[in-house]
Amino acid sequence: MADEVTPAGRLTVDRLRSALAGEQPPTVLDVRTCGEREAGFIDGSLHIALAELPARLDEVPTGRPLVAHCASGHRSSIAASFLRHHGHTDISDLIGGYAAWHTLTHRAQG
Repeated sequence: MADEVTPAGRLTVDRLRSALAGEQPPTVLDVRTCGEREAGFIDGSLHIALAELPARLDEVPTGRPLVAHCASGHRSSIAASFLRHHGHTDISDLIGGYAAWHTLTHRAQG
């Protein structure tokens, strides 16, 4: 059944930072709740909470890579699977989620 399984893409925070600095940066999709996002977010990210994703699917850009993230990685994995099921082929989730992003970017600043 190998032809029926699509491996999930996963990105480290370092790889995401590099991709965002590149010529064709991916769309970063934040699937956390509004309250979580108020505590901080990745600049330029698109916010659609996981629970809202089915109703707002048409807001997710096509034609460029997507990187989904949540607080730690569980919900973004679900979002990535959902989006793959609905035709998005180049989607990854961020390993460690926003917690890993926050840790790395604040360590780099301090």
